[in-house]
Amino acid sequence: MVKKLPDDCLDQIFRYLVENACSLYSCLLVNKQWASVAIPILWTNPWKYENPFKDEVDETFWPLIIKTVYSCFSFDTKDLLRKNGLDLILQGCASATFDYVRYCQHLSPEIIDQLTHERTFNEPRDHRPFRDYLVEQELYKLFMSRSSLRHLVLPKTPLSYCPGFGLCLQKLRELVCRSDHSVELFYGLAQTCKSIQGIIVDPCFDDNAGLAALIEFQTNLKYLEIHAPEAREVECTLIGQAIVTQAHTLIYVHFQGFLCIHPSTLGSLYNLKTLKLFMSGHIKNIQEFASSTFSKLEILDIFWDEQTPFEIFTKLIQNTKGSLKRIYWNTDCPPKYSEDIRNYLNILTHNTFSNLTFATVWWTEEVDQEFEKFLKTCTNLQALKICSFPLDGIPQSITRLLQILIKHAPNSLNVLDIDGDWILTPDHLRTFFDSWKKKPRLSLFISPKITLLDDHKCLINFYRNIGVLKHFQGAEFLDEVECLKDIFDLWLPS
Repeated sequence: MVKKLPDDCLDQIFRYLVENACSLYSCLLVNKQWASVAIPILWTNPWKYENPFKDEVDETFWPLIIKTVYSCFSFDTKDLLRKNGLDLILQGCASATFDYVRYCQHLSPEIIDQLTHERTFNEPRDHRPFRDYLVEQELYKLFMSRSSLRHLVLPKTPLSYCPGFGLCLQKLRELVCRSDHSVELFYGLAQTCKSIQGIIVDPCFDDNAGLAALIEFQTNLKYLEIHAPEAREVECTLIGQAIVTQAHTLIYVHFQGFLCIHPSTLGSLYNLKTLKLFMSGHIKNIQEFASSTFSKLEILDIFWDEQTPFEIFTKLIQNTKGSLKRIYWNTDCPPKYSEDIRNYLNILTHNTFSNLTFATVWWTEEVDQEFEKFLKTCTNLQALKICSFPLDGIPQSITRLLQILIKHAPNSLNVLDIDGDWILTPDHLRTFFDSWKKKPRLSLFISPKITLLDDHKCLINFYRNIGVLKHFQGAEFLDEVECLKDIFDLWLPS
């Protein structure tokens, strides 16, 4: 007699298929045991399987998902919908074989809209808004009463009226919300949710006492992302004060638009390990921002900032006390003078920055010595972005730079980004690649401003085929390159 694998073994095996919807779905068809193990995995976040083949849209996905969700409605809910003229949406929705909704951990207003309007589209137009509202309310009641959510995009609909609201959100780990949600809505969440690890506020228009309370009441908040429109430029004092109370746990902070808290608040986050900035507005109290000391900061990503002077960030980097492992810097606030680059490189060549594995630098022949010293000092460097200087639209000669890299680049270097205006000939590439043969396979990314001819492309294919090149791509922003997404992936609570 063939022995069956126990459920916990099947669970461990199936979890390796979590990103492969087709394979995981096929497990449902083997037998009831396999189905009972695969369904909780598939239904943890079923919405992510909408496009299993990425390039192809599965038009059967939402009708099947909706039919399954509606089959989980209670008899009373189905009766209520029928009494309000919604017979059509319940056609084919027999009682569910499994309690699918119970396993769902991700929910957002967009998902509820899809579940509502996809099904009610063919209903008579009379009283359509009311019927949409009724279905939406019953869907929220269904999820609140049966699920245990980990990830929630907060709707404007007050959820506290739903039976099971407290139990459903008790284990919430990530919340996406807006600052213009009602104070009372946040107060209700603050009473229930104490273990949120990640909060994303998008957009953050104004201060909100309820949101501040929610932040303050968390026991293990690690991730905070705030998108504040630069047009408002409102300092959120209450939210800032709440953030200070989480200094012992916050390790990841991302600001986009306008820095809506006082720089001293940011400076108080003594356990911060990752700071990401995408600033379209100016930073108030900029000197205080530059004086912030982050003794544990490991990742500094400056995705966009056209207004903060280069020397401000240089000072901020100097104040990190050498814990930095990555400095990713787009070229929107470049150095003005070669002396700025020299000062920056001298800071990075201090032995306290020996942990750097990813760095962004600017280069001109005037700083050859400092650049060489930087390469010799940062022996753990794995990725390097080099920007041309000056940024005056005149292509720079790349010959000397490539010579220095060939001679002094650490053996650990395997990602190189050449950004800006450069003259790069096929001979440059051939000489560089020939000299790189004994080093690790290289992923090379170049600025879209660099013109590639057929001779360039032939060389690239040749050196890729013989194993010198791993990846080659024209890229303006490394954080948008698919093969590097693991480096830039946002931290998500487990």
